[in-house]
Amino acid sequence: MSQSATAVHVIPAALITHTVASIRGAQDADIAVYHARTPDVRIAMTWGGILMTLYTCQAAQGLLEAFAAARGKMAHVPREIPPPARDLDDTFARPTLAIDWTRRPNYAVTAQSAVSKRGGKTVHWVDLHTGPITWQIRDQVGLRSTLQVLTRVHRTAIAVCLDGEQYRADPTGDDYEAA
Repeated sequence: MSQSATAVHVIPAALITHTVASIRGAQDADIAVYHARTPDVRIAMTWGGILMTLYTCQAAQGLLEAFAAARGKMAHVPREIPPPARDLDDTFARPTLAIDWTRRPNYAVTAQSAVSKRGGKTVHWVDLHTGPITWQIRDQVGLRSTLQVLTRVHRTAIAVCLDGEQYRADPTGDDYEAA
């Protein structure tokens, strides 16, 4: 008696296709490099609740370029807004996002505003769309510190990625021309 093979199709319980990450206040990240100067190089960045892995200098330069482009839309965004009150009991429930950047992301920058539900004042921010993530840049301190973090990542990528020389131009410089 023969047995027939039954195909097993695994259907994910959920699939996240897009998410929004809010940036405000001073940002910092932990950066680690694995397999430097090899075809298997990767730069791991732990940034708050975001775990990013960059596989090329092209990806690092493109991400920095996207955030640098947001500077032009920051005129009405406040210098700094206070962080939200933290509930110490909810630290276990912090969401975490992991994303792999294998190449330069496409991006779009949009200035946004809305009337606040509390106080009725107009609130301004910038949306930076990079594929599956929309970054809501809520204050200027958040953008400046994010640019510092991503500049460190880009400089690291120049040194450790095989395509580093090709993508060494600094997107935050005045003489940078986007590809």
